[in-house]
Amino acid sequence: MSKDETVANNATSRREKTRKPAGTKATSGRTETSLDLSALQQTPGFMIRILQIGIFESFFEYFAPVGFSPAEHSSMITIRDNPSITQSELAAVLRIQLPNLVKVLGKLETEGLLTRTRSERDKRSVELKLTTAGAAATKQSAKLAATFNDECLAPLSAREKIQFMAMLQRLNMAQIG
Repeated sequence: MSKDETVANNATSRREKTRKPAGTKATSGRTETSLDLSALQQTPGFMIRILQIGIFESFFEYFAPVGFSPAEHSSMITIRDNPSITQSELAAVLRIQLPNLVKVLGKLETEGLLTRTRSERDKRSVELKLTTAGAAATKQSAKLAATFNDECLAPLSAREKIQFMAMLQRLNMAQIG
């Protein structure tokens, strides 16, 4: 078994041991499952947000071996796939406020995972590039992400996974305009 497979298996084992059934958190003597959420469950925004929260909670635990947050992982993958992307472009595409993104990038730069340099195209802009260490960390994170994404979508059939992702992309494109 490779090191990456071992890391992924260990993360999966930890998650399975600590994961509580969805909707069973105790609140003021009642569980969430005893509350009537039927109206909210018909609301796309509510359902997407609840799903996002659950995925993010699992993400932090799953990605603990590489130490990336969702914003760091997304930034590294986007920088990898878009050489010389600027901070502003990255903030816009990931929908992260630029001051918040600058903090994320500062941490990644301090860790030696990326460099920031003035753009030759536009001296006002700062371009981002992965370092060799950053490329290696991104490769490991991408492998974890593939397994993590499969786990997140495990309740769906192969066809449903494709349809679900296509619907999410369509909805996101409609939001962008």
